[in-house]
Amino acid sequence: MINKFSLILVACASVALAIPAGTKSTKEPRKPREHGYYPAYDDAALDNGYALLSNINLDSHSAPSHPSLDHGYKTGFSVGGGLVAIARGAADQARSQVASQHSAAGQAAYVAKNTLAQSAAQSAATAAAALAGKQIILSGLEQQSRDAHVAVDGEKMQLQQAQRAATAARNSAQQAMHQLQVVTAAMNAAQATSDHAAQAAAEAAAELAAQTTMVGQAKARAQTIDEQLKTARIDFAATQSASDKAAAAAQLAQNNAAAAAAHAADSAAVSGVLPSVADEEDGHHAAAIAVEKHEPLHNVYLPAEDAHQLVDDHDQGYVLHRNTLPVPASGYASHQDAIGHDEIYDYKGYY
Repeated sequence: MINKFSLILVACASVALAIPAGTKSTKEPRKPREHGYYPAYDDAALDNGYALLSNINLDSHSAPSHPSLDHGYKTGFSVGGGLVAIARGAADQARSQVASQHSAAGQAAYVAKNTLAQSAAQSAATAAAALAGKQIILSGLEQQSRDAHVAVDGEKMQLQQAQRAATAARNSAQQAMHQLQVVTAAMNAAQATSDHAAQAAAEAAAELAAQTTMVGQAKARAQTIDEQLKTARIDFAATQSASDKAAAAAQLAQNNAAAAAAHAADSAAVSGVLPSVADEEDGHHAAAIAVEKHEPLHNVYLPAEDAHQLVDDHDQGYVLHRNTLPVPASGYASHQDAIGHDEIYDYKGYY
């Protein structure tokens, strides 16, 4: 189990270290960028990290199919979604182990519940490891989202510069055409200026079209990463919830084990003290007098065969009930201290 936790943490750390910080490459002015402009967003390194996660059978756990309330996304379908299944499986296992504790009794219950408490603690550790892995993946996606938005802002600035250049070139072409019409004597010079301005306008228009395409690609990239970030946040919230529930179940199991130990010790102490023959005879005599007077018995020891005989003779069911020796106050107090409140805690109400 410990080796499995180590492999999970090493794989998640490898994913985080494999994502390069990435810097924006310089370009010549007014030239369209070729494919590969975003080296920092290459998914090859991220895929290598996910391949490490697949080697430890994270994908063998089925992802849940319950839809989330956040824009229809589902938990377990983001990158490393198998960690959610591990966390929920650990939480379910912890719950089943807590439920199994209630079938134990006496000293055997203490041994069984202590073993189940240790197993529940291991399940909680599994959920914590899954939460750590999901935290690393979430941090990587958040960094990619920030870098993508920075790239979008840069492309918008380049678009504004291209628009200004296109406007200036268009104005220059219009002025040249006006000079051609007004100044007939300088027609040759004006014609050359007009041709040059028209060529500049065509180049500026081409640059504007290329820049518009790059802005669209940058926006699409940012939108894709934002979608991945949303699903990763949903899975992170589900993983954290499962981890908290597993920790709570483990704590409850430990409390139950402590309570079982205290109860077993008190039961052994009570069963080891037997009344003397004088107390037994006095109790029998007092019980007979109380039954004849129809009075309830309080703290009077009565053998089982005599109590049944009194019930058969006088039909006094409550006499046997009132004759029952109470639980020692020390055992009751230690049991309630182990649980933490005055009433017996129902673990089913927690869920």
